[in-house]
Amino acid sequence: MILRTALLAAFLAFSAVPALAQEQDPQEPEAPIASAPINLLAELAEVLGRAHAVRTLCNGDGDSTWRTYMLNLMAYEAGSGDRRAAMTDAFNRGYRGQNRETSSCTAATPAIEASIARRGRELSDEIARGYLH
Repeated sequence: MILRTALLAAFLAFSAVPALAQEQDPQEPEAPIASAPINLLAELAEVLGRAHAVRTLCNGDGDSTWRTYMLNLMAYEAGSGDRRAAMTDAFNRGYRGQNRETSSCTAATPAIEASIARRGRELSDEIARGYLH
């Protein structure tokens, strides 16, 4: 839940950038839209992959909570090209890695997901700070 809140805050911050650009005088050239460093985005994508792996162990493949966050993040940060490929690779790497570490749903699985989510929140906060400065 904490990561969801942080991601929502980050997405709201990201969505404000285009809105601000639309308010510019049409005579002025548009400022380039800022984007987060790819290393932070890739790390967050990997964390989201890990969280998705853990969550689907207990809730089944139909639970796409973390995958949906990843798709939203890519829509804002990597519409296409190398950035999108790097984020997709990182998500899949995180998913596969977590599946190797956690192979079944146990009483400890929610704590594992919470730990992963805390790291995701840290990264989301760091990314959001970059947009707010």
